[in-house]
Amino acid sequence: MSTRADADAALAAEQVQAYAYGWLVWWSLRYRRFEAWDCRDAACFRTVHADSAAELWDRMQQVELDLWRTSSPGATWTTWCGSRPGSPNGSVSTMPSR
Repeated sequence: MSTRADADAALAAEQVQAYAYGWLVWWSLRYRRFEAWDCRDAACFRTVHADSAAELWDRMQQVELDLWRTSSPGATWTTWCGSRPGSPNGSVSTMPSR
């Protein structure tokens, strides 16, 4: 059964999705948590989940940082993640203040 809290959580997931280039983000009614899948590499899907949108965002950023750190030498954040809508020069996008 969906509640007002679920509707609010789904809206929060949509807001995270707007800043999450290459990720699929949603509120899971079944598990009652936020979930995100990194969809940029078909060979290796990375997933994260959290109880809040802010925590999910932090975990997504940690995955991206870990991937960047293990990428080939000379790679930049832009070459790894591509240009992000709304971010200057393809730099790391940030969510609005919590």
